[in-house]
Amino acid sequence: MEKILGVDEAGRGPVLGSLFIGGFMVNEQDLEKVEELGAKDSKKLSDKKRERLAKELKEIGEPFLKEIEASEIDELREVMSLNEIEIQGFCDVIERSDADKILVDLPEPDGDRFINKMKRELPTRFRERDFVAEHGADETYPIVSAASITAKSAREKHIEELHSKYGYDFKSGYPHDSPTISFLEKYVEEKGRLPTETRRSWSTAEKILKKAGQKGLGDF
Repeated sequence: MEKILGVDEAGRGPVLGSLFIGGFMVNEQDLEKVEELGAKDSKKLSDKKRERLAKELKEIGEPFLKEIEASEIDELREVMSLNEIEIQGFCDVIERSDADKILVDLPEPDGDRFINKMKRELPTRFRERDFVAEHGADETYPIVSAASITAKSAREKHIEELHSKYGYDFKSGYPHDSPTISFLEKYVEEKGRLPTETRRSWSTAEKILKKAGQKGLGDF
């Protein structure tokens, strides 16, 4: 019986916090159960419903998770693009699942090119597996929606832990979120450095340091 795996990410663009790659695998005969649960793009779900679905999904399939911390992202970005970092994360999940068919949410324009990149990173046994990579796959395929829910739920828990650690609700950690910027600016002003979980390779982080009168990322 074929095993079907969906893969998606959460937290690609934030200046603060980890990137999470989520996977969700079921036997082919259980695909309908995923759809019946109401799994759909995690960004359209309330936090409470997403958390409930993440628990219910574990009863019908197997979730996989890969966390890539901010410091690792910064280190890897010295030698590769963010898309290539994602590919490594996707491949980690795929290899652990050993699925027969893999569906992924596509982060770049060319699906075939992206699939070929993944196959080069994966062990040879995956070269003949069935791959699908599409934009908006998390909206089209419930199995990818389940992966999106897995990744997003993990990221939300991570952000909540950071709120607790720093005693500050900086909201999402994305550059467009003003409480995030306010938190980082205040932290640099008080501590003279960025929080450990900051992606220092992001231009937002560099701008905040410069604004605070620091010389740049190299000082830290």
